[in-house]
Amino acid sequence: MGLILDCLYDSIFLMQLIGEIVHGAGRGAAMGFPTLNVEGNFSGLEHGVYAVWVTLKKGRFKGAMSFGPQPTFKDAQVRVEVFLLDFEGEVYGEQATVEVVKKIRELQTFESVEALKLHIQKDVEKVRSVLDLF
Repeated sequence: MGLILDCLYDSIFLMQLIGEIVHGAGRGAAMGFPTLNVEGNFSGLEHGVYAVWVTLKKGRFKGAMSFGPQPTFKDAQVRVEVFLLDFEGEVYGEQATVEVVKKIRELQTFESVEALKLHIQKDVEKVRSVLDLF
């Protein structure tokens, strides 16, 4: 790449997070969006839904990340959950490097799990369009 593109690429990420993938409650998988639950120090990041790149042993993948509590489930615990696009497999215990690219939306409370699922589908489409630029 040229110098300008290299500088743009290097400065495009809001934050880089590194953490271990652990078992979660299984809510994402039950809705058809299995997530990686990542434990680590994520201070300094605002709660919300983000477009991210995730690097694992198997490669680098596009992801939709939720950071914060899960208000639809009345769960106040702050969590990092990432749905990887175009990925299948088990990666528990691995280290994940999460490059936060863009905030997609604020967290919100949905009236039902079905309403949340429909919104996640829209989030995934938006994440894909954002990350297709990279």
